[in-house]
Amino acid sequence: MDTFNTVVWWINIAIIIIVGSVFLFQLLFMFLWFLKPRQYKKASKYHDFTFVIRARNEADVIGDAIDSCYKCDYPKDKLHVVVFCHNCTDNTAEIVRAHGAKAVEITDHDPKHQKASYCMYLGMHELKKEPVGTYEYFLLIDADNQVDKNYVLACNDAADEGVVLGRTFENSKNLTDNILSCMTGLWYARDDRFACRARSALHFGCVMNGCCSMIKSEYCLDWDAMSSSDDIEFTINRLNKDKQIVEYIDNAILYEDQPTTMDDVFKRNTRMGNGLNKLFWTRGFTLLGNFFKNLFNPHMKLGTKFSYLDQFWNLGTIPAAFLAVAWFPLYYIYSIVWTAFKGPISIPGLGSYTWLWFTLFVVIVVAACYLVPFLIQPFVSYFAERKRLVVTNKKVVFWSIVLFPSFEIINAVAIVKGILTKPKWAKLKRSKTKIKQ
Repeated sequence: MDTFNTVVWWINIAIIIIVGSVFLFQLLFMFLWFLKPRQYKKASKYHDFTFVIRARNEADVIGDAIDSCYKCDYPKDKLHVVVFCHNCTDNTAEIVRAHGAKAVEITDHDPKHQKASYCMYLGMHELKKEPVGTYEYFLLIDADNQVDKNYVLACNDAADEGVVLGRTFENSKNLTDNILSCMTGLWYARDDRFACRARSALHFGCVMNGCCSMIKSEYCLDWDAMSSSDDIEFTINRLNKDKQIVEYIDNAILYEDQPTTMDDVFKRNTRMGNGLNKLFWTRGFTLLGNFFKNLFNPHMKLGTKFSYLDQFWNLGTIPAAFLAVAWFPLYYIYSIVWTAFKGPISIPGLGSYTWLWFTLFVVIVVAACYLVPFLIQPFVSYFAERKRLVVTNKKVVFWSIVLFPSFEIINAVAIVKGILTKPKWAKLKRSKTKIKQ
């Protein structure tokens, strides 16, 4: 057994190095939270914007989303709303038209096409039939979203400075409905505060999100991202195919409905885990290859070069999470049990390790690599962004921060489930909470 224990010890060290290298690259952004993102000058002209909303039986929320768009402080002749009504069996399309928006009704009952990517692909195919130049910029939001009244103005400033792909600030519409919605909302606030701001300051590309996205029409009309994680795939495609990065627009604020039940959290994260894992194995190594290919390219900006590497590691967090969940609990439980009943494990050249050593090691690792960063991030995110977050119950926020590490366990388990299964699209429960402006 000494040989076996030695082999699995070194396997464990190798996995620590692999998982650590992936997450360390992402955690580096945590220490750069104080950096200020790119700021855009006041635009000299008004660009034409069209909100695009993907909807499937969203009669209960679609009217509020459309009204929110039209309430934006922006010239009405430059602001439009289009809703792709995908296989709707309710009166979503009628409500869309009643609220002054354009409804594009899509009927496609192919079981393989029952996902948001085909809704976007088929909807854009219909818009391409209109005269060239009809659309300038698209703003992608979800049917349960609301936007800040200055949302389009902030996007217009970015567009006027040449931004063709943008990601905006993803806020929460129902942050303190309960602890689950708050933890999910803080996760997005953490992403905005740590990941997006730092990337923007360093001129790295951000990750496009399904909602809160600004895209110039020439890139959006020929929609080519067909996976269940089409927003991330779109980001990768624009980087690999067009050498374009996603810029962060910090002053454009969107409010999203966050899940309030464990079932909905799992539905969302299993789909994400499944889609991102597939993207890593099909697109990830192309990103890595393009990083080395363009590393000494004098005509490419440094931030764009490192965006290839950043996106590779970003995708790599999914298989790394799977590897961590699958290996570490089994290995350390085995090691603790072995040393407790069979005696110390001897590693040639490193000495013998007892039950006390392994137990102490596990406690230190959990505290240093898990509890500490995942308590710090939501805490800092909340206090850094508290003026923009909509908080109606501070007790919910307190307990959400305290319990946030458990939320990361839920995310990891859901991701593993998504990798091992084929999750189907399922509608999430909608919150009745609205943003008052």
